Amino acid sequence: MDNPISILFAEDNPQDVRLLKYALSQLDSPVNLLHYPDGQELLAAVPSLYAASIACVLVDLNMPFVNGFEVIAQLRANEDFCHVPIIVFTNTNSNEERVRCYELGANAYVPKPLEIEGLVKAVKSIYDFWVDTNTRVI
Repeated sequence: MDNPISILFAEDNPQDVRLLKYALSQLDSPVNLLHYPDGQELLAAVPSLYAASIACVLVDLNMPFVNGFEVIAQLRANEDFCHVPIIVFTNTNSNEERVRCYELGANAYVPKPLEIEGLVKAVKSIYDFWVDTNTRVI
């Protein structure tokens, strides 16, 4: 593969960003992680991004300025990004929040594992399905 696949990541916790970068480094394929420290910055970047080059969007729910629910809603309302898979990747494990995410159009809801081994396994599963297995037509 000439160009690594891109994944957008909206996350305000620097430790979680470091851990995700580590987990992605354990994959066999290169991944271009485009990190945004909050939902507002991710949404501001969307007009300059080419949706077809984005494998998926990982979004935390609890962020300053614009939370994950609003990110999901706005991406689903965006003509270019409405079909890009959105995976909620959060410390929150509330059934009500999970249902709300799916109602807004999230494709998956993955609670962040507490141990690094679990995180690496979860990130590999996300990659295997949403990047390797799932193909979309734009």
